[in-house]
Amino acid sequence: MQNLKIYIYGTKYFIDQYATGLKSDCERLGYDLTVGIVPDADTFSHINHYIHREMVRVVRQSKHNDRILFLDPECRIVRPIPEDWIQDERPILSYKIASGQTDINRYEYGHTLHGPIQMQPIFLTQRDSDWIQWWYDVSMAGSDEERNVFVPHELFLELAVKYNKVDAHIEYCVYNRDWQQPHRIVKGSFVTEDTIITHPDIHALMDPNVKHSVKDLKESPFLRTRKLHNHFNNYESIKKIDELMFKEVTDITKWPENTTAEDNWLCVENWMFDPKSGRLKHKDFPVIKYHPSVENKIDRNINTPAVKSFFNSYGVD
Repeated sequence: MQNLKIYIYGTKYFIDQYATGLKSDCERLGYDLTVGIVPDADTFSHINHYIHREMVRVVRQSKHNDRILFLDPECRIVRPIPEDWIQDERPILSYKIASGQTDINRYEYGHTLHGPIQMQPIFLTQRDSDWIQWWYDVSMAGSDEERNVFVPHELFLELAVKYNKVDAHIEYCVYNRDWQQPHRIVKGSFVTEDTIITHPDIHALMDPNVKHSVKDLKESPFLRTRKLHNHFNNYESIKKIDELMFKEVTDITKWPENTTAEDNWLCVENWMFDPKSGRLKHKDFPVIKYHPSVENKIDRNINTPAVKSFFNSYGVD
């Protein structure tokens, strides 16, 4: 029988800030959790290199009956991990999925898909040592170690699996909430009746102290629709809020019934919206961004008070 062992790695700041939820999940479910601190570094890729190196070490030094699960510190375990996942001797890989099977072979996400497989969660055993080492070695061959420039560790993961003819158990990490299949692993914090593991990805975007893999995205004044939708639990409510923000509706009686007012903000779940200016923020982060509807109106040359407010904030007439 295999024993589940969960590992997370991150900088001290990130672990201290964002691993509390996962720690409580593991305590509640009785899971063995190891927390590792990696050095901070100048770039996101360098930090990920440290994590990648630790993953290889853990697998190579594991016991024959260890079932290893690597998660990011911000992940949450919503429901008990299925026993068949724990006892399966094959690696479990989570393909990024938006709308269907073709997404495995053809992606539309640009920088957000370095590779088709989501790095965490990934389940491994000692039997995976050789191909995991091969994956690391190929990643290092594509990196410039002297300049501390490292390829994303997802980049060669599928290549490693296919080249080494690995018999893998395939699951899916759901990016699109409209996907009509079970949402067992999701990219975001939303939870459905099927969800086992959530993988939020908003921290690096909204926390100024956390490095992001794409500088332009972090510095953009606009929040992407997927980021907002996948970190809002009530899907119907956030779609309604999108309409209200586009129309710049400030009347709270028109908003979802659980909306509350706080200064100039209309607050729903963990989010705060200002339809008059088009701004929004998450209650757990200091950064303020603009709702995607503002960018949409700018692209369509629709000049509204929120659009004017955006341009005024950037000193544009």
